Amino acid sequence: MRALVITEERGLRLAEVQECEPAPGWVRVDVAFCAICGSDLHLRAMPHLVPAGAVLGHEISGHVAAPGGERLSAGQAVVVWPKAGCGDCDDCRAGDNHLCAVQPWWLSSLGLGTRPGGYADSVVVPEHTVYAVPAGVPLEHAALTEPLSCAVHAADRSGVSAADTVTILGGGTIGFLLAHVLRLRGVEDVRVVEPNAVRRARLSSTGITAVDVDERITDADVVFECVGSVTALTESARRLRARGTIVALGVNERPAELDSVALITKEIRIVGSFAQNRGAFEAALDLLGGGEVPLERIITHVVPLDGGPVAAMMDVLSGQPEDHQVVMIAPGG
Repeated sequence: MRALVITEERGLRLAEVQECEPAPGWVRVDVAFCAICGSDLHLRAMPHLVPAGAVLGHEISGHVAAPGGERLSAGQAVVVWPKAGCGDCDDCRAGDNHLCAVQPWWLSSLGLGTRPGGYADSVVVPEHTVYAVPAGVPLEHAALTEPLSCAVHAADRSGVSAADTVTILGGGTIGFLLAHVLRLRGVEDVRVVEPNAVRRARLSSTGITAVDVDERITDADVVFECVGSVTALTESARRLRARGTIVALGVNERPAELDSVALITKEIRIVGSFAQNRGAFEAALDLLGGGEVPLERIITHVVPLDGGPVAAMMDVLSGQPEDHQVVMIAPGG
């Protein structure tokens, strides 16, 4: 089968790779769409985590290629939850596979360097990580179940109430989805801080208040940090009122700065939110089935399974995204 593999020079090359036969309890999924995640942009440049020859991609929709146990049938439209874990420890049995210590996320998650991901014609995954797509949901939209579930998990972790004032730092994919998840939960006062005018306009067109970074908003009860820059936590603290909560989602490889005076004198609570648990993934599927999240507004490009176009899009997304937001890879054309 075909797959985009990372080269020694950290480029992408279309290669023929061996198609693995599913072991008992595993299933092959033919990839219909795989979205390029922001974490893929970072991982491509990190040889200490993702070696040459690895296949990225964890935001996947597709079809079951062969019968996959009692729950799945050949040809069925499905999505893949990429956080497999070991599937049998206490955390995994509780649905917290993303926190599994037996097979931690960097070893067991799809497309993060160890297990081949969705930049390919097909993937072989544990059956317990495969879910049917709700009726009527396009497979392009279904591929965004994973980032939508990240937003759901962050909202769950935050303790936010409908009466809270919320600021989201970053109007990228997660910030966009999180704003809509919060609005669907009844949180009316949601503001997204985003420097890119195109992304602000996209948010505004879907009913979300979006402001430039120069806006002096300092009264939030909860700030969701979806940027991942060195200074983002300090910026989050600046925008909080006393006893507010920062929910940290943004990933940054470098040590982050934090204003300890603001942390202490405002009695700020900081909550980490990593990926999603099983409950958040299932809740995201329910949201997709309801059709209330305007995913069509953020899917801006679809490219074939080809090293040149995919690498070019990743370079654009890493630099000046302009009007690009979600870029989908479509192996089947």
